[in-house]
Amino acid sequence: MGNTKKIIALVAVLLILTVAVGFGVYHNVQQLQKRSANPVVVAGQAVEAHDLETFKKHVDLDALIKNAAEEILSAQINSTLTPTAYSMDELQRRYDRLEPDFINAAKSAAEEYISTGKVTFPAKLTDAQKFLKNSGVTSCQIKSISKPQKDGNDKVVTVMLYNQNMKFSFEVELLLEADAEDNWRVTGAKGFESYYNGWRSALRRKLNSLNAPISREMDEVFRVKSFSVKNSGGDEYGFSQTLDIVIKADVHFDKPLAKVIGNVIIGKGDRESFTPFALDMTDAAQGLQLFDVTKTLNPFVRADSDAMKHGLKINDIKVEVTEIIFADGTNLKLLDALPE
Repeated sequence: MGNTKKIIALVAVLLILTVAVGFGVYHNVQQLQKRSANPVVVAGQAVEAHDLETFKKHVDLDALIKNAAEEILSAQINSTLTPTAYSMDELQRRYDRLEPDFINAAKSAAEEYISTGKVTFPAKLTDAQKFLKNSGVTSCQIKSISKPQKDGNDKVVTVMLYNQNMKFSFEVELLLEADAEDNWRVTGAKGFESYYNGWRSALRRKLNSLNAPISREMDEVFRVKSFSVKNSGGDEYGFSQTLDIVIKADVHFDKPLAKVIGNVIIGKGDRESFTPFALDMTDAAQGLQLFDVTKTLNPFVRADSDAMKHGLKINDIKVEVTEIIFADGTNLKLLDALPE
């Protein structure tokens, strides 16, 4: 599924959700219907009592996990993966490869949390478990829970949370459905994409702070001064388009270089598309130099599709250097994950 370091399985939200209904009983009970038939109240009591069987009677945990997978993995594919898939079938295959780890890790972690109030991790973590461990989920606090609101024949409860560790807020909506006997059950949820986007923005802010001194060192060796972009047209079917990019950089080094690695990025915020490049610096001269790279616009990636439909402004594209490798094997490299 591409670079596994960028695979984000937002298992954490499932735990947040179970914590949310539990905390809601005690901290926001005045905002909820107090009758025992309210599945949010009963599920919250089950979390506090570590009663998994009762929780599952009132919450379709499998459905919530499926909702999270659909939102989070789709958002992750759209925003962070190198756009090399050129069909919906290929994108679906990428999703299908990510989903099992998400489902298995989410279900195991959520059930353990409800049953025991904690989550344990194996020595060797999957990508989903790594995120769960490092996401700051245990620092999340409930800010508010709404009264159930009618939505056709169903009801919706809105939970506002704050991730104290990563410093962002997000909102989750719980869907409540009634059976023939008017017994209500939590059968779905949405808002997982907003958690992913909030986490991603918060992570970027923290990494930018940590990477600032490394970036300054890298700029002394390879500083991007400017770049020009030219659309060289599409493929023979008019499906994709290719950008020819000329990077003007100021190069200075005390020891021979091997490679300069980086990304060409299109879009902003939640809509970004990354294409990596690697410049061979074996015979590089010092001073101002020109380097050619290309980026293919993929219509199945949101940021690229926007550029193809509406045109590309120079402010919508940037070039970043992420690593400089010297001939002796040493390197300067930006952090792409928070230190343990």
